[in-house]
Amino acid sequence: MMVYVKQILTKLTQTQKALLALVLILPAPLIGVSSSFYFPNLTMPTGKEIEVGKIIWAVAKIWLMALPVAWLLFVDRGKLSWSPTNAKGVFAGFLWAIPMSAVIFFAYWIAKGSLVDQDAKQTIENLGITTPAKFLIFASAMSLGNSLMEEYVWRWFVFTKFKILVGAWPAILLSSFFFTVHHIVIMWDYGSIWLVIAGSLSLFVGGVIWGYLYNKYNSIWPSWICHVAADSAIMWVTWQIITRN
Repeated sequence: MMVYVKQILTKLTQTQKALLALVLILPAPLIGVSSSFYFPNLTMPTGKEIEVGKIIWAVAKIWLMALPVAWLLFVDRGKLSWSPTNAKGVFAGFLWAIPMSAVIFFAYWIAKGSLVDQDAKQTIENLGITTPAKFLIFASAMSLGNSLMEEYVWRWFVFTKFKILVGAWPAILLSSFFFTVHHIVIMWDYGSIWLVIAGSLSLFVGGVIWGYLYNKYNSIWPSWICHVAADSAIMWVTWQIITRN
């Protein structure tokens, strides 16, 4: 079987390989997130319930992490690297972080006390992260770890495959669009339509900025720095919502 697959892949052009890579990876986050919310639990004869949706979500997450590396090594025949950048790239990441964080703080100031803000508070309480310790773990994982994973998948892998097919700027827009799609499912389950609209626009614009940084410096680190700043600002806002009466 593996020999047969290898023979097929060797016959594909670079464009065909890029398209196949996108077909294999783009549905995964949407399937994983949707399953975690809407897939019914399986009840065993013993009465024990298995959360099938969460299992599918975990498998999709592993797929997202493993496919890009496997593709690089065995299909593209490339080498692993730490995605090195330079001082200009690092500076650009911090520079873009300033206006992005400022917009988030301003949006919170505008929405403070509104229906959107109340919906956000209910969402946070449903997640069970209202204690300082739990919130610190959650905020650290999202701001540092999850943002790195998203840059690795969406900017390095998805963007570069789209770039082969359609060029740099269309690739930035398309990768940002698909980056936003599965987040809509998350926001739709927890928030109001206004949260969905505001969050989707913010995610798309953020994706465009991060895609631009990746394309300019050919490294995930400038976009990751900016991404960390944005997520940290969101975590700060989240904590203000939690602690405000």
